[in-house]
Amino acid sequence: MSDAATSDVLPVGTVLDGTYRLTRLLGQGGMGTVYEAHHTGAGKRLAVKVMHRGLMAYPELRARFQREAKVTSELAHANVVSVFGFGAAPSGEPYLVMEFLEGEDLQTRMERTGPLPLEAVAELVTQVAAGLAEAHVAGVVHRDLKPDNVFLVRAPGDAVFAKVVDFGISKVLKASATKLTVARAVFGTPEYMAPEQAEGRQDLIDHRSDQWSLACVAWVALTGCLPFSGADATATLNQVLSGVPSPPRAGAPRIAEPVEAVLRRAFSQRQSDRFPTIRAFARYFEAAAAQVAASRTPAPLPATPAEPASMRAAAAPRRSRLPLLIVALAAALGLTIGLASLLGQPSFGSRAAGWYQRARDTFGHR
Repeated sequence: MSDAATSDVLPVGTVLDGTYRLTRLLGQGGMGTVYEAHHTGAGKRLAVKVMHRGLMAYPELRARFQREAKVTSELAHANVVSVFGFGAAPSGEPYLVMEFLEGEDLQTRMERTGPLPLEAVAELVTQVAAGLAEAHVAGVVHRDLKPDNVFLVRAPGDAVFAKVVDFGISKVLKASATKLTVARAVFGTPEYMAPEQAEGRQDLIDHRSDQWSLACVAWVALTGCLPFSGADATATLNQVLSGVPSPPRAGAPRIAEPVEAVLRRAFSQRQSDRFPTIRAFARYFEAAAAQVAASRTPAPLPATPAEPASMRAAAAPRRSRLPLLIVALAAALGLTIGLASLLGQPSFGSRAAGWYQRARDTFGHR
């Protein structure tokens, strides 16, 4: 942490407006320092973002920080960080009070685990798009969507629950909004800027600019590689203006063709060629991911056809008829011997008995 940054840090234990006690330093960003805080009345854990003291000399940056508090506090959506209030520290720095989030931002997650599975990225795109859609309805364009500004809240199991954070350089499209930028100023992160941002065309920036940025986030989450990147900021912006994303480096995961087709449409140079809304982009991305998942699912083995009854009957072992034949023969001979005795022909009966014995011996050995 630099000496300048250290001078910006408020001491742990500082109480803002008699309500928010700073309990722990969480981190620093471009506009301010974030602390964990304790609501002295409600006993609730919160996060407090305090503007860097060195930026207070710039009226436009101070106004932008204050507008972030106002804009975000008006967005009530599960996928956007909640802002509960704002004020000024005893030393004059403006601050805003946010919900406390446990987890990590997407950039940290990717550095820890590498690229994410397609199913997780599809869920991420759907949730981030839902949060941004709420902002777009309110006439707000984020303008700086990137993995650092997508926070992954801890959820049961491996579930993904994303919240969009940091509306510090957002653009308010309402006609009555105070203009805080000049016509050709460039704001945002070059690798995630839409062409109209790269050109500084503030008059052209709208919800479709956030769509481009979300497509960049999805590309990076899938591959670990930036779609638009150069040796420096100028080279990166020139590549953005070319509209041709760089293929993932050798060894990086490939993007399935249906998914890449959706991303390339979101990377259209002309805003009118992109998807009409960020929700539409998310729906197409989700459908492409489902198509890829279905193609990867092994086909079920064909069911064994049932045998016809005639075949089962033919295949059944045939029972021998010899025992029945011997029984019938014995009955006939017995009847013959009986008749012979009654008729006084014992010799005939003896011969019949001999025939029976020879027949039994013959058939019994088959």
